[in-house]
Amino acid sequence: MDPLIKKLNYKEQKLVAILGAPESFDPVVTTWRELADVDTHLKEDTRYDFLIAFARTAADIKQYASQLEGRLAEDAVFWIAYPKKSSKKYDSDISRDTGWQPIGELGMEGVRQVAIDEDWSALRFRSAKHIKSMKRDSRMALSKEGRKRTEKK
Repeated sequence: MDPLIKKLNYKEQKLVAILGAPESFDPVVTTWRELADVDTHLKEDTRYDFLIAFARTAADIKQYASQLEGRLAEDAVFWIAYPKKSSKKYDSDISRDTGWQPIGELGMEGVRQVAIDEDWSALRFRSAKHIKSMKRDSRMALSKEGRKRTEKK
């Protein structure tokens, strides 16, 4: 298996969506197609087990968030890739810490970050109800559930 696919926690999920990927990601998409059914656009009435979306701006994140409600299977693996600040190819208004509120409004929290290549990083998001232990400052929580679970008692 491609090391990047493994790093992204792919575990033989059957329905995969890869949205907005740059050309540099095409070889990974080709490899992934040998492992699963891969869509590069969301299909009607389909709930995905694994989804990675490439967002260049906070507006892209907002757009993805508006499309995702009801499109992810229960506890799906969900990543958003975004340009690194050090990227020479892409400018972005997203960082590890900013631009994610629309995802929080879906009840999700960031749980892991990985490097994809020299230009892209990715954050994995998970529904707060599926996160066993949330250890972070409540001000950094994105969702209502996350803030509730991280508030000091």
